[in-house]
Amino acid sequence: MSRAKLLCLGGCREVGRSAYLLSLENRNFLLDYGVLLDDVPLFPSHVSPSSVDAMLLTHPHLDHSGLVPFLFSSKVTPRAYSTRLCAEILEYLVLDMMKLSGNFLPYEVEELYKAVDGIRPLGYGEEVEVGGIAIRALNAGHVPGSCMFLLRSKGFKALYTGDFNSIETRLVNPVDLESVLSECPIDLLIVESTYGDRPHEDRALTEKSFVESVVDCVEGGGVVLVPAFAYGRAQEILCVLYKYASDLTVYLDGMAKQISLELLSFKDFLRSEDLYEEALEFARFVRGPRDRKRLLKEGGVVVSPSGMLKGGPSAFYAKRLADRSDSAIFLVSYQIPDTPGDCLLKHGKLAPDSEKVKCDVKWFDFSSHAGRIELLDFITKVVDRSEGRTKVVLVHGEERAVTSLEEALRSEGVEVLAPKNGELLVL
Repeated sequence: MSRAKLLCLGGCREVGRSAYLLSLENRNFLLDYGVLLDDVPLFPSHVSPSSVDAMLLTHPHLDHSGLVPFLFSSKVTPRAYSTRLCAEILEYLVLDMMKLSGNFLPYEVEELYKAVDGIRPLGYGEEVEVGGIAIRALNAGHVPGSCMFLLRSKGFKALYTGDFNSIETRLVNPVDLESVLSECPIDLLIVESTYGDRPHEDRALTEKSFVESVVDCVEGGGVVLVPAFAYGRAQEILCVLYKYASDLTVYLDGMAKQISLELLSFKDFLRSEDLYEEALEFARFVRGPRDRKRLLKEGGVVVSPSGMLKGGPSAFYAKRLADRSDSAIFLVSYQIPDTPGDCLLKHGKLAPDSEKVKCDVKWFDFSSHAGRIELLDFITKVVDRSEGRTKVVLVHGEERAVTSLEEALRSEGVEVLAPKNGELLVL
């Protein structure tokens, strides 16, 4: 008799619209429910809210959370769990998405607020029971408040990592590997593979190179634009700049301002409360068009969403800095293929039909995802501690990343699956 079934609704061999329906003991658990943001948002396969016993949200980045409010659009709604910080940030990120894509979304603002109010908070290490299945949240180290979920039934354990990071950053502590290994044997490991085909540079070297490049540009009279995700990356960049170059003039713009202030109420999710508070005091908030005009004239650093230049104030700044040879655009986030940020990195243009930019363009590896080395280390340690009984399912990665990681794991004797969207795995 099968112990588990995993229906891959989205997020397989792609980065975006993560959604997986895990069935244990005749109970259905929806692991994230995201969207893939494009000119028209792409959704995972439909699932009826009444068929879901519990929805588990690892973190509120839209590729994991953007369709969660849909679950609250009918009379029968599932239980939903995440950390208390994730529930708060969900409101900000979805409202922002609705400004751009509201006409394409299958829910309204009312459902969003039902979702925010309906999410039951779980602390790290805390456990709840749903239909005889124990659910525990573990720190994922991805962004403040992000978590993994361990599900335990009689004689069977499944771990869904969501996005995770196993190195310490200026903003958050890494995943606690020992806490994960203490839960072994784990029978099913559903794990991200975003950087399954390439390692990360040493974080200290990345920080040093980034700050040196920023200082060189600003001292030359230029403006540095750092496009950054409003939740997580923007705050980390502030901490890095304050740590190494507190004499710089650093501006914060867009939704990153509100989220940065919100995090002051959730300091237990941060690596260093003192560093964060000081970094936030060090930043100047951009209040409107007049401030934007002034900083473009006077110089300095501006940290602003969106991280891929698809919208927000960062798109405004990028257009105005494109022809300035004294200025720079320093990307610090993963760039989904065909986004303006991806086009800038590959072709030196903000759009395929535009002129090449004159400003300096660099990418710095401030990833909050585990790199290839960390992924292999994490997975093989779980498999070894579980005495080889773990089935590994690779999700949340582009085709080349998934294939590369799959081949490496198979060479180590790991039983690994790399499903496509729509596949049903019977385990």
